[in-house]
Amino acid sequence: MRFAHYALFGLLSLAAACATTPESAEAPPAPAPQPAAPVYVLADILGARAASVDDMFGAPALTRKEGAGEYRRYALTTCTLILILYPDETGVSKVAHVDATATHSEGEKPDLEACLAAG
Repeated sequence: MRFAHYALFGLLSLAAACATTPESAEAPPAPAPQPAAPVYVLADILGARAASVDDMFGAPALTRKEGAGEYRRYALTTCTLILILYPDETGVSKVAHVDATATHSEGEKPDLEACLAAG
């Protein structure tokens, strides 16, 4: 009887050795790419002085004085940025309003945050 157990054990071992297993298991999925940090955020623009805004975006494509305020238009990558500056209580012009428009007249109005994030 012992011989039968050894023979059975030997056959099972031989069968296990012949079984094929995949050489390489599937690799775990790669982590999702992290979104790029936004180029600009609204908090950096609102309340900024004209010189700081020009440092960020370069010279405006259009500047127009309207009463005490100043309208400025900047061309960004995916949109046009509109800034309205008004003098504060000390007389220094600062950004009081920010808006985004399409880069051409047929385009849809872009989301302001997305426009700023793209740069």
